[in-house]
Amino acid sequence: MNSIESLRLDFNTQISELGKIKNDSISDNLIFVGSGDSYVSGLIAEYLSHHKCKCYSPSDLFNSQLSKDRVYCFVSVTGKTKANISVAKRAAQAGCKTVAITFNENSKLAQVCDKTIHPRLKRAHTPTAGFGSFVANTVTCLQVSGIIVPKKFKIWYQNAVKISQNVLDSLVLPADKVFLLGNNALYPIALYSSFQMAEFFGTVAIAHKLEEFCHSPIFGLKKSDNVWIFGQNEKRFRSGVERLGLLTSYIELYNSDALAQVFQSIFLVQNLMLLLAGRYGYKELQYLLKEDVLKVSSDIIYDG
Repeated sequence: MNSIESLRLDFNTQISELGKIKNDSISDNLIFVGSGDSYVSGLIAEYLSHHKCKCYSPSDLFNSQLSKDRVYCFVSVTGKTKANISVAKRAAQAGCKTVAITFNENSKLAQVCDKTIHPRLKRAHTPTAGFGSFVANTVTCLQVSGIIVPKKFKIWYQNAVKISQNVLDSLVLPADKVFLLGNNALYPIALYSSFQMAEFFGTVAIAHKLEEFCHSPIFGLKKSDNVWIFGQNEKRFRSGVERLGLLTSYIELYNSDALAQVFQSIFLVQNLMLLLAGRYGYKELQYLLKEDVLKVSSDIIYDG
């Protein structure tokens, strides 16, 4: 089974597992710490908690004073991220309460933290962390921050599949780069999309808050660039960007239910990656084929 087919299996099988995740609230005043997809999971919790919880990359905290009044939740699928382990050690030495959210209960991160939470998702075998582990971490972050996540994953998944099929014709893989834009809780979705575009297709994909994009990055656009807008009744932005002669795709994701919006958007992005891979004939995740780059990345990121 090639790497993209394994993710297709992961995409479909995660739905039966996600409803089994159950965690008690730790606090609604948490600090989530993570990198990559794990950072996105914490950032979603920050937005849906109306910023009572905060989310940072570990590099944000290297030289910061850590607060004993906050609980630090370190999110990492592998538990091997050097930066997370370093900040977790500092937090423990400072007398802060620490929690590891990880699939690896024997990891160095788990050993450093006071408590370990395993998302308890049966994962499909994939060469990457996979789709399901990201959603499981997101559910876990929300639950420990006191947000109740209803077991509507099947409904959200089905709605997302329909939306992705409807918008597929408006999307192309960019020849140069793609800007992914979203406001509020859709900004983490844009960020997650940028990671997936890079891993699936080797595409230069840059996420911005939609409003911030118009303050400066918009002036760096080139005619070969694509713009994808994850919108919430914001079609005026689409018409404005289209006037610049750029290939622009607008995906309407407004939903008065914030949880439905977030999870439908996540499943939408995941399915769009699979659909685009099928359309363009991709069988393998492109980042796995860049062995020299992958080695440099892993050497920098991982401990051991």
